[in-house]
Formats: sequence, C-alpha cells, structure tokens
Amino acid sequence: MAKLTDITLQSKNIDRVNLFVDGKFYAGVSRIAVYNHKLTVGMEIDEKTLDKVIFDSDKDKAFDYALTYIARYTPTAKILTGKLYDKGYGKLVVDYTVDKCKKYGYIDDGEYARSYVALNSAVKGKNRLRAELKAKGIEDALIDKALEGLKQTASCSEVAKKHSKNQDVHDPKYRAKLIRFLQYRGYEWEDISQALALLKIVDDSFGD
Repeated sequence: MAKLTDITLQSKNIDRVNLFVDGKFYAGVSRIAVYNHKLTVGMEIDEKTLDKVIFDSDKDKAFDYALTYIARYTPTAKILTGKLYDKGYGKLVVDYTVDKCKKYGYIDDGEYARSYVALNSAVKGKNRLRAELKAKGIEDALIDKALEGLKQTASCSEVAKKHSKNQDVHDPKYRAKLIRFLQYRGYEWEDISQALALLKIVDDSFGD
C-alpha cells in the first residue's frame, strides 16, 4: 500500500492538482476527482484507487474540452469523437464523453443532418449532401430522414442557369460540361434533365 504524501495546486490551472505518492510526483488530476474520492495527504492508497481517480479526472477534463469545442463549433458525434482521440483520451473516456453530450442534447446527429440539408440544398444535390453527411459520420437512417421530401428541380435549374450565363446551351460540348458540373454538385438525373430542358426553352424564347 502506497501513501499519498502531497497534493499541490497546479500553477497554470487552479482546477487541477498534482498528486505525490511516496514522495514522488504521480499524476495531475482534477480537484473535483480529489474531492469525490476524499483524497487527503497522508492517507494510504492502492494502485486501483489511483487508477480510478485518474480515470474520473480524465472524464471531467474531456467533458470540459467537449463543451468548449461545442461552444465554438457544431460537431457530429464522429467529429467530436475524433477530436477527443486527438487529445489523447482513451476509448472509455471518449465513449463516456460523447454519450454524455448526446444525453444532454449538446450533440444531435439528426438535427445536424436537417440543418446541413437546409443550409446547403440550394446549391448541392441529394447525392452530394448524402456523401458529405456520411463523411461526417451521420447514420444512413438519419440522412434519409433529413433528405425525405426534398425537391430539387428548382435548385438544380437555378444552379444551371447561373453556370450557363453567356454560354451556348445548344453547344453539345458545353452541355456535356454542364451535365458533369451538375452531377458533381450531386443532383439526380431527373432534376438535371428538367433543368436542361428549361434552359433550352428559355434560350429558344429569346431567339424568337
């Protein structure tokens, strides 16, 4: 059994302290973890208890970091998970932190998907939106729900109209280029076809 010989405040972070065991520095932990485990100088402590103190301290620190990150950005669960791993936290701490953020409603992949579609559907097609949301770690079911009922004929036509300004829409080479551009934006063929048809109608009307 070891002895906790000193607990000192960290000079750069008053919310954390340094633990000294048997006269040697052991680890830096949160003051909350020290309080919760009722650690006092001179007490005997085993390795299992020290490991639990460090684990609980890491959970507190990881959650504080998560809240700070969420206050600046709007991450998905996958993005937040990656940020926590980048900070060096282990799987148990990362899973605990992400689950806690979900429980409190600080991250919501479903709401993220809905907002992302609402903000980007005017310039990006369903296929592009789906690919980008999957890359952010959103589940297929949540993506399907966010894209449900989305009509993009008008959006595709508007993007095509802007791209074709001062272009000959009857030129096969340009039309092929426009089709590739709209496909890159993620629009489905049905919307692209209608957009191309509308461009021809508008262009022909100016030629009369």
